[in-house]
Amino acid sequence: MKHTKSLLLSLLVVFLAFEASAKCSKTLRIGINETLWPPYLSRKEGNVFGLEINALNTLFKNSSYCLKYVFYPTSARMLAELKAGKVDVLMAATKTATRAKFAYFTKPYRQEVMALFQHKDKPKIGGEVESLIIAGNTFALNAGSYYGIAFEKLIQDFYNDQLVHLPNAARRFKMLSKKRVDYVVEDKLAGEYFIQTKEYTDVIYSGTDANKTPVSYMLSKVSLTTADLESINQLIEAHKSVLSDLFSSSAASDTHLYPKI
Repeated sequence: MKHTKSLLLSLLVVFLAFEASAKCSKTLRIGINETLWPPYLSRKEGNVFGLEINALNTLFKNSSYCLKYVFYPTSARMLAELKAGKVDVLMAATKTATRAKFAYFTKPYRQEVMALFQHKDKPKIGGEVESLIIAGNTFALNAGSYYGIAFEKLIQDFYNDQLVHLPNAARRFKMLSKKRVDYVVEDKLAGEYFIQTKEYTDVIYSGTDANKTPVSYMLSKVSLTTADLESINQLIEAHKSVLSDLFSSSAASDTHLYPKI
């Protein structure tokens, strides 16, 4: 009887493994470096969640792809791993000529607005980003993200003393709260979330946006093919309406869905 139970258990494990493999013709390794970037991404007790994760689950739920999340300390390291084919997909990517040399870009799946946030005690100067840069202001940002043409020249010089590179959004806002930088350049929905949590009551939206652009999924040319690109584009097109609702301001304002910062 004991041997019979063991045999049945072994058969069940084999069946479940076969069923899982039958559903997944390919596993996509999704690179993540922001472990606390609500409402888009948060990681707590080994689980990862947020709007970006909801979007991925929506797109790939009934597809032939499975998802595996791989975490990295910085976005720069993550880009290097994608280039080498050790990561398959990056989220919320802006297409540039340099990146297009080693990565495919899907159709856009959401709109991104990179905005400037400031301390409430600092007068709102207004004007274009270029004038704020020329005036010598300091900015906290994520080194691997894209912030528009105005910041490109500054970012090329990683050690420019006007830039403070921090891979975690919470740390960037803490720097601003302590007046150690003049501005945080952040995704607008993410910045509004940080303000809504009331931990950063001394931080406000400056009224100035650095860059507005549609963002896509970035796919490694080493590990994925144009057929994968076409398949994912079809999934994005099929779920266009759902994705639009998912990334709306009202959905992002549900702060109770995310852990306390």
